[in-house]
Amino acid sequence: MFIDEVTIQVLAGKGGDGVVSFRREKYVPMGGPDGGDGGDGGSVYLQADEGYTTLSHLRYKKRYKAGAGQNGRGSKCTGKKGEDLIIKVPVGTMVRKNNRLIADLTTHNERCLVAKGGRGGRGNARFTGASHQTPRFAERGENGEEAVLDLELKVLADVGLIGYPNAGKSTFLTAISAARPKVAAYPFTTLHPVLGVVELGEDSFVVADLPGLIKGAHQGTGLGIEFLKHVERTRLLAHLVDLSAPAPWDAFVEINQELAGYSEELARKPQLVLGTKIDLPAAAAKKEEFKTKITQLGYEVDFISAATGENIRPVLFRILTKLRTLPKVGKLEVEPEREAARTPQRVPEFSLVKEGDGAYRIAGEDLIKKLNRFNLEQTEALLRLDRLLKKWGILTALEEAGVKEGDLVRIGDFEFVFEPEDY
Repeated sequence: MFIDEVTIQVLAGKGGDGVVSFRREKYVPMGGPDGGDGGDGGSVYLQADEGYTTLSHLRYKKRYKAGAGQNGRGSKCTGKKGEDLIIKVPVGTMVRKNNRLIADLTTHNERCLVAKGGRGGRGNARFTGASHQTPRFAERGENGEEAVLDLELKVLADVGLIGYPNAGKSTFLTAISAARPKVAAYPFTTLHPVLGVVELGEDSFVVADLPGLIKGAHQGTGLGIEFLKHVERTRLLAHLVDLSAPAPWDAFVEINQELAGYSEELARKPQLVLGTKIDLPAAAAKKEEFKTKITQLGYEVDFISAATGENIRPVLFRILTKLRTLPKVGKLEVEPEREAARTPQRVPEFSLVKEGDGAYRIAGEDLIKKLNRFNLEQTEALLRLDRLLKKWGILTALEEAGVKEGDLVRIGDFEFVFEPEDY
């Protein structure tokens, strides 16, 4: 099944915890702290792969998680890094997070980071100093980033085949490439884009057979609205018109109206008009009149029969020559995430809110992130947190806000009773 839009959740791995450890070795009575750091958590990447043509492999599994980092060990051994997770997607996949385009994967093996693994916590060996030679605390690892991603595939091809249903697009693609789209004598045989590679000596180009358009396609009629977006990524449109049909000229005009109704940019794309099925008497009779009308509008026109192979190869060389004059399709501009400039070791921003039960909550994203790295079951970690709350001015801010002795104060999941005399 062809799927060109999916939503997935990605979760990077948690960093491993640092460890509290002291060197224990015979004849070394004062070995000192040797707790190692936790390993970083694994990250999640999306990678474009030419082996995929649809997002259907992501349809049923909605949650993807990278590996967690291992905890540190004694002898200053750092834990193993968590295993990265690489999710393969088709070339031409656009990635959005919170309605913001963060990546446009247009080349094979192109990769983008979508969720960064958490940093490993520092072991107690990292906290030694002249005033603190035997630290008995270590950091916890950070949680990995989490994101909900909207993936949208827009097929990347040099040439897009457009036209009414049964105009001969699938038969043409079968005749010029190894692709084998379904071909039958009823409308809408092609239900999703099919790619084929055309090889001409040392040159090649990619052709996309797109589902047939009908009148009103840009407004949702038929299958057109679902697949018109795939035409946006092509460099050249090959507009196939069935000359054996009762009104080929009307069909040509209506398809162009649908392109213009979808977007002006689509209507301005270069077109090569191909009159098809000229092996049939009904088509041959309309050839000259059709050619006159088309050329008066400034379009290039050729006539082919995919069934007999008539004029196929000259048309392919004409397409190749045309492609050499056209620019490659550029990548979409990624919208940069606006972040405040970060200063190393800066004081985390926070706010103070009184909750319904009378307790006070200290809120702040960076503050909570730092707090989560403390293992509050360790006595020395509590003392270190106390020093940092003083250093950051949080305890002073509590007093200035009128927080009284005995009031309950919460920071994240941690809560304590305020005792100003201790500060």
